[in-house]
Amino acid sequence: MERLGIFIDGSFIYSASRRMGWNVDHRKTLTHFREGYALYNAFYYAPVTDLTDERQKKFLNALVFMGYTVRWREVHAEPRFDAVIATDLLLSAPRWDVALLAAGAAGLAAPVEAVRGMGKEVWILGLDESVDLELRSAADRFLDLRDYRDVLEREPGGRRVYPAPATEEPLEVEESAELE
Repeated sequence: MERLGIFIDGSFIYSASRRMGWNVDHRKTLTHFREGYALYNAFYYAPVTDLTDERQKKFLNALVFMGYTVRWREVHAEPRFDAVIATDLLLSAPRWDVALLAAGAAGLAAPVEAVRGMGKEVWILGLDESVDLELRSAADRFLDLRDYRDVLEREPGGRRVYPAPATEEPLEVEESAELE
């Protein structure tokens, strides 16, 4: 069975989701693309804008719970993970046969060409208008994210909701006119 490596640039997927008008479910992404493959690893590169933001912490924890290896960094401008993604692609290449790369930066074209030169297959997942032509040309296959809406769209209210712990209702005591 071929081994699969998944590499997702979180800011790229977020921008694509906004452009398409629907959110990508990261659990469904893992489930769908690993079918028929042995998953080597799934990397998720996450920009963090506020280290004290509980929502961001919960999101990162949820990704880890789903099975992603999360690489994050605090950012205050345009998030750039190209060097980290390129390093992971090159260093982990002996451990996978096919890579699914959800990113669009031209700076990833050379590392993609390098791993292809090692006999690896690279698929790009993204939007036609947001993936650099050089990167797209370097890859074996381009998968348009719009074509996967039926299987990857997050259901409305897709955040996990936990029931509140059971609490005892205060007992209502009827007041008596006379106390005995």
